Parts: sequence; C-alpha cells; structure tokens
Amino acid sequence: MNPYYLVTLGFAISSLVALASRKLTYWLDVALSSALLYLLLFQPGGIDGTVRYFMLISAIVWLSASLFSVDYDRYPRILAGSFSLAIAGMLVILLAGDAVTFLIGWEVMTIASYLGITAKEKEGKGAYRFLAFGELSALLILAGFGLLAVQSGSTEFSAWRGSPVWDVAFFLVALGFAVKMDMVPLQAWVVDAYKEMPANVGSLISAVLTLMGLYGMVRLLLITRPADWVGAFFLLFGGITAILGAAYAAGTEYVKRLPGYSTVENDGVLLALFGGTVIALNSGNTDLAAFTFLALLFFAFAHSVSKGLLFLVAGRLENGTGRFSEVVHGRLSILGVIAGYASALSLAGIPPFPGFLGEWLGIESLLQSFKIPDPKFKALMILVGSLVALTAGIAGVAMVKMITHGVQRAGGRKGYSVEDAGYAVSTAVLFTVGVLPGLLFRLMDKPVKALTGQRATDFLGGALGIRDGFLVVAKGFGGISPTYLALLVAVFTAGTYLTVKFLGDIKVRRVRAWSGGLSNPEYPPIAHSAILLITEGWLYGTREEKGRLYWRERINLAYNRLSRAYLDFSEWFRHGIMRGSDSVYVAYILLAILTALACMLYVL
Repeated sequence: MNPYYLVTLGFAISSLVALASRKLTYWLDVALSSALLYLLLFQPGGIDGTVRYFMLISAIVWLSASLFSVDYDRYPRILAGSFSLAIAGMLVILLAGDAVTFLIGWEVMTIASYLGITAKEKEGKGAYRFLAFGELSALLILAGFGLLAVQSGSTEFSAWRGSPVWDVAFFLVALGFAVKMDMVPLQAWVVDAYKEMPANVGSLISAVLTLMGLYGMVRLLLITRPADWVGAFFLLFGGITAILGAAYAAGTEYVKRLPGYSTVENDGVLLALFGGTVIALNSGNTDLAAFTFLALLFFAFAHSVSKGLLFLVAGRLENGTGRFSEVVHGRLSILGVIAGYASALSLAGIPPFPGFLGEWLGIESLLQSFKIPDPKFKALMILVGSLVALTAGIAGVAMVKMITHGVQRAGGRKGYSVEDAGYAVSTAVLFTVGVLPGLLFRLMDKPVKALTGQRATDFLGGALGIRDGFLVVAKGFGGISPTYLALLVAVFTAGTYLTVKFLGDIKVRRVRAWSGGLSNPEYPPIAHSAILLITEGWLYGTREEKGRLYWRERINLAYNRLSRAYLDFSEWFRHGIMRGSDSVYVAYILLAILTALACMLYVL
C-alpha cells in the first residue's frame, strides 16, 4: 500500500484519539508529520514532483504546529480532533487523482477547520463567515468540475486534457480556489475569523489551507493552460489583493489580524504570479514562463513556512482583546523571540530569509513584461509589478509593528517547552533555505519541467568562482546571490557591533518619541501606520478621536450592509407575503395553478 495513504489514514485515526487525550493526538501528529517528511526527502517514490513539493511545504508547517499545540491547547477536545482531521483532508486533496476524491478532501478540510475555529468562540460570526465562503468555494469548484466531467464523461483529471469547455471550467474552478486564497473582494471572512481562531488552527489555515487553493490552480495548469483572459483576471485581481492586504496588515491593531491580512497580501502576490505564468506560457516565452513559475513556487514556500510560524508566535502574544497594546512581558522564550524575528523579517523581504528571494523573484518576473508581445498584457504586467513592489514596502511597516510591539515586548520567559521545538523547526528551515536556496530549487525541478520543459536549476549559476547554485539568474535581466548577501550581512553586522563595542565612544541623547503625527506622549502601535491612515484615508475611512485613529475595512462594511439588506428583505417577505393565513396560501396555490395552465396553453 502507498505509504502516503497510510499517513493520511493515520491523521484520520489521530483525530479520533482526541476523544481520549489531546496531548496524545498532537504527539501522534508530530510522529506522522516527521514520517511524512522522511518519506518526502528520502523515499519520494509513489507521487509526482508537484505533489511532493506542496506536501513538503505542508509537512513542515504541520510538524511545527503539532509541536506547538502540545502545550498550547487548553480548549475542548474538538480542537485537537479537528486539527488532525483538517490535515487528513489536505492530504486527500494532494493525493487525489479525480474530482470526487478531491472534493471530499476539500469539504473535510473546510468543515474540520470550521470546527477548529468554533473551539474558541462558539458563536463567533467569523467562523460562520469562514464556512459560508468555504461553501461558496466548494460550489464554484463543483460547477467547474461538473462541467468538465459532463463534457468528457469522466471525473479523472487526466481525461480533461483538450476539453472544449476548458477555459470556462478552469475559470470557475480557479475562482473557487481563489476564494480560499482570500482574493479581494472575497476576503471578508478574514476580518473576524483570524481574530477568533486558536493559533494552531490559524497556522494551518493561513499557511496550508490557502496553499491548497494554489495547489489546485497549479494542478489544473499542468493539465492544460487556459486562455489569456483567465491569466489577466488573476494577474489584475492578485495585484489588487496584494496591495489591499498589505495596507490592512499595516493598519490593524490586532495581533492575529496582522498575520491574517498578511496572508491576504501574500496570496495576492501568488495569484498575480499565477496570472503572469499563464500569460508568459501563452506568449510562447518559455524562459519567462519557467522563471515566473519558479518564483510562484518559491514564494509559496517562503509565505507558508513564515506565515505558519508567525501565527504560532502571535498565538502566544495574544492577550485580552487581542490588541498589540495588551501584549505582556514573559510570553516568549528566547527561541520564541528568534522565531518571531525570523518569520516577520522573512515576510518583510529581509535577507537572509527566503521571503527576500521570493519577493525578488516575483518582482523580477513581473517587471520583465517587455518580453510579452501583446501591448495590453505588457502594460498590465507593468502595473501589477509596480503594485507588488509597493506591497513589499508596506508589508515592512506591518512587520516592524509585529516585532516592536509584539515580539520584543513579549520576550523574557525563562525556560523552554515543547512549543519551542515547533519554533525551532520552522526557524531552522527558513534560515537554511534563505542562505542556500539551491536546495529548494532542486525540489522545484520536476514541477517546473512538467509545465515549461525547463528546470528550476537552469536559473542557478556560479558566483565568485564557486559553482552549484550560489547565484540565482533571471536570464537576460539580472541575478542575485542570497548566499553571498547573507555572508555580507553577517560580516557587516559583526563588524559594526565590534566597532561600537570596543572602539566607539557613543553619546546618547534621549528625546520624546514621535508618534507618527499623533498627540500621544508615547509611541503607540498605531503610530507605525499613522502616516498611511492619515494620507490614505480614502482607503481606510480613517477618523481621529481624542488623539486616536480609527478605521474599518470598507469591503467588510459593504458585506455588512448587504447582510442587513437581506435580513430586512427576509422580514418583509415573512410579514408581507407569508402571512400565516390558510386563505392566503390557498390563493397562492390557485394563482400558481392558473399561471402553469396559462404557460401550457401558450406553449401548445
């Protein structure tokens, strides 16, 4: 029997063990995640290269989150059970070869994640929104899969190649996946769901559940590429999603909403790169298509591992109502502080972490629009590339807030626990891949070759006389060496520290902190984004009261108004049409019969 099926079964059984013991469930998850990593790295047979790559990313997050959960989980046992069941659903998605199995895994993942959210807030509206948008996602995927199955007469993915309804079906299915990836304006569930959910479930949802959406899109793309208009749609909406997600992450005052909005931003970049890959493929430029696709895969790794880790850290930072101003000292050990720095710096695009190379690859690929022959797509790629570049800067504001008012304030806990092992796993992975990205490029070889005929390692070269992957090259455009950049950062950091420590005569002048234009006597968390909130008030709907800035997400407000309008209509319908009178209902029946007879006479 395929060992990956056994691991999937193991996670399903682990979800039942939660009825007896939460900790035993998480330790089983640790063992199963470790076994899965061993299979993927040392016994990779039985699955193709694309599945292996996405499963490897997922397994790293699962291992870290499982270790973290051993000491973190103080909730009802349904949390541990839903945690394991969600992982089992994700594995079913990754291993599925047909539409029915895929949809079963998709629904198991969605419902288990919903149950995990409700373990903390039984009546939370965020959980219901998550479930509602999750079912919208499933309906769109079902519509696209159904269209392909009816046309081809098969639910097997391999039977859909060359389908005449491919473009429409691809768009429907990909739109369903994009709902899970928080694409604007379908990201409204993020506002409350991330604030309500336990940290370990948040790590799964923000890092792996959204990754399943990207996997579904890549899986479809490997069957047959869609028309240019499909790529243009996701390119444009990906850019819009990225910039709005970064802006909301920079503006929020809530510890867990920040990584939630950051997920919106990162998923927007992924959608934009996906659209760019489609356009490059259809233009016949295999070099650009391969480079954009490897940028997509590398960015997915950097986002998932970094975001999964940041959400675990945020779970320990959260206190009271969840605002940064309520973070208390002593929540994080030194390993937790290092993990917070590593994840936030990676998401801010700072070397020597993989988020830096991921952003560079993404911006490089989108700014090579001059290689696209069609002027309208060339202009669109320039526009979206500019948005993604701006997004990287705004994301830095958000991550500085996370470090300054979250990670730094929460340090000081003495001793270590099992959760620190979870931090250590992802931190070590981030640093290793950030300094030696060639290791990951080798794992990307098969999926990139399957799509474009080129290998990811074709874009690796030598530097300073040393070969074998120390330089990442965008052919005909530019190159960069994360390895040497990491060494330079280390040398200059050590040099500066030693100079100041042993040779410097530093005079310190203390002044009152500037509060970003506010009247606060201290530097509050909102001061980090005060300039954005004030100058971009059209986006935030900013208002100032007693020296404090307040804003609300406009798209979420639109959904709230729509919900109220629907409720008002329901009340009118209940009282105005369905009056509860037998005579009225008889009149409705007679009217329906007369209408049906009139239609039949007209047809005859």
